[in-house]
Amino acid sequence: MSPLLFDLRARQDLNRGFSDALGRGIDLALTPVVFGLVGWLIDRVAGTSPWFTIGVATVGVVGTAVKIKLGYDKQMSAYDGDAATRPRQVRPSGPQREARS
Repeated sequence: MSPLLFDLRARQDLNRGFSDALGRGIDLALTPVVFGLVGWLIDRVAGTSPWFTIGVATVGVVGTAVKIKLGYDKQMSAYDGDAATRPRQVRPSGPQREARS
């Protein structure tokens, strides 16, 4: 495998990782806000402030956390399955560091 191709694949993997992290961060930030607004609207109509706001926002946080955890587990399972078929990545040559104890 040529060094240029290796750099391109490594860069694509890195960019994909950044994209996934950004998407998960936005999910984690916006979902509870949207659920909280829905709860606030229910509270205004029902006159039960702040119970629906707290409850629905909590459901949003827990649901988002579960979604992220399940997505992570699925991604790691796929990565582990692909590890056997992937070629070993060659590290760039250069001075080697000694392992510290």
